[in-house]
Amino acid sequence: MGKITVIIPYSQMQAVVERTFQEQNDPGWELDIIFATGVREIARRRDFSTDVVVARGVTAAALKRLMGDTPVVDMPVSGYDILRAVKACQQRFAATKIAIVGSQDMIYGAKSIEDIMDIKLAVVEVREEDDAEQSIRNIKNSGVDIVIGGVMSTQIAERLGLKTVFIETGREAIYHALREAKRVARVRRQEQERSEQFRTILDYSTEGIITVDAAGAINLVNAAAMKITGLSGEAVGLAVDKLLPQLGLSRVLASGRAELGEVETVNGQQVAVNRVPIIIRGQAVGAVATFQPVADIQALEGKIRQKIYKRGLVARLTFDDILGDSPAIRQTIAIAREFSKVNSNVLITGETGTGKEIFAQSIHNASSRRKGPFVAVNCAALPENLLESELFGYAEGAFTGAARGGKMGLFELAHGGTIFLDEISEISPKLQGRLLRVLQEREIMRLGDDRVIPVDVRIIAATNRDLYQMMQAGLFRQDLYYRVDVLKLVLPPLRERQEDIIPLMQHFLKLYCLRSNRPVKEIGPDAQAMLRRYHWPGNVRELRNIAERLAVLASGPVIGARDIAAVLTGETGRRKAINETAEPAAALAGANDVDLNRAILLKALEEADYHYGRAAARLGISRTTLWRRLKQYQVGE
Repeated sequence: MGKITVIIPYSQMQAVVERTFQEQNDPGWELDIIFATGVREIARRRDFSTDVVVARGVTAAALKRLMGDTPVVDMPVSGYDILRAVKACQQRFAATKIAIVGSQDMIYGAKSIEDIMDIKLAVVEVREEDDAEQSIRNIKNSGVDIVIGGVMSTQIAERLGLKTVFIETGREAIYHALREAKRVARVRRQEQERSEQFRTILDYSTEGIITVDAAGAINLVNAAAMKITGLSGEAVGLAVDKLLPQLGLSRVLASGRAELGEVETVNGQQVAVNRVPIIIRGQAVGAVATFQPVADIQALEGKIRQKIYKRGLVARLTFDDILGDSPAIRQTIAIAREFSKVNSNVLITGETGTGKEIFAQSIHNASSRRKGPFVAVNCAALPENLLESELFGYAEGAFTGAARGGKMGLFELAHGGTIFLDEISEISPKLQGRLLRVLQEREIMRLGDDRVIPVDVRIIAATNRDLYQMMQAGLFRQDLYYRVDVLKLVLPPLRERQEDIIPLMQHFLKLYCLRSNRPVKEIGPDAQAMLRRYHWPGNVRELRNIAERLAVLASGPVIGARDIAAVLTGETGRRKAINETAEPAAALAGANDVDLNRAILLKALEEADYHYGRAAARLGISRTTLWRRLKQYQVGE
């Protein structure tokens, strides 16, 4: 627990102190005993390193002034100790005038002994060791011939020719002094721990902290406050209004009311400030300002969002992951790289399976937002009400089943980064309105809440539908269209990348053969010709699927045309497209091809909200046939 140093004025006292200390039986305490009769002697003999000092009389009084932060406990001289000394004086000397000399603690109550013992006493208080000799000379000149006191007092009296009686400290006083010393040491240790905790909190707080007294004078400035404001420790004691009037602490002192969440400009930067008065018994006796740069708060908010919701918020793909060396794909990548250099919204269009999310991730990872989150959401995968709560979040109690504390929306999670809205064409008119507000105001409001939350998000949208035609048909808001379609990236379909078909197939075939622990297969000339003739309505995604089927189903080391035909069996119109090589264009129409005119196609598209799959189903044809017919009539080009 600690160390106790006891200063004893006479050697016989050591045994009593040691025995009393052992009887108290307090584990963890260390006892150190020093024999000395004065402060000078103590200073010469020992450099103190202790938790508490126990001394008596004038020595204790002097040590209290000299020991600084180390507490000093008086070993009191009890009334019993003085009575014993006076009685010994009566027995040893036939004295008529007796003086009791010592510190205030030693002589307290000594005058009352006159009445008890019917004796005349002179009581003299000695505060300083240097004053003791003159005080005792004065006593001698007044006719006193016996001095009762401590070691120092009796030594001086004997040197001046006076008789002396030494006041010994009884065991009771030693017992209580040791108990008090342990209590004082414990309290001091607790205060030191609290003080160190407080100092550590102040020094390592990321918030600036400045406190003032009732007059507005600064009495504390922590390290963060010095860094933010440019002040130094010399500001302590100066008026806060002269140095930092923006903090408004004098106003808080006058009003007694806290002011929270204010934004001020301090030292050339915006800071969020909280001002709080210190109230005692209804009076403001001081005030505290805590503040932090707004930029730091935003950066910390982004880190917290990422750590809490790290899953799914990372873009893992880059432009290096986009396969292909055809002029069409190289040009598309070059355009996308330029788009990554700015913060404008991007609309990626292209048929299904062309790799819209790969391009979105690549643009994000090549942009200045690469360290921020990447949040992807498929707008067609969720019903309207669920999509709304996912995008914008909700407050606690916003609807039945809402989580306690509410939920952060995807736009909040994407703060400082990018949000990828895939199949944006499927968003309902209601959500289109809310999305437009985000793009215009750069702020969102959670469902069931009235608090506006600013967001810094770049939007990359994607669709395989013609948003312009949807806008003309009234299915997509015109104002939202022009907000989304700032930078347009059109991804080429695989059939327009003839040079990439075979290299891509070889790449994915090797990948899936290795994954399934099968020998790597080659693609024969007839199979290559068939793959080039194929229309690829599913683009690269479909090519990957076919490569995986071939890796599993093709038996020989070389893949031929029959292997290709086998994996395509079951797809409407595809087998005929491969077998009828003489008339590939006609073959692509498939068995369900009918005589369709432009008006019928447009009507079916309109009724299906320009969704190719649903329109094809209405007409009873394949999606490939629909696409071919639309191209023939130059619809959507």
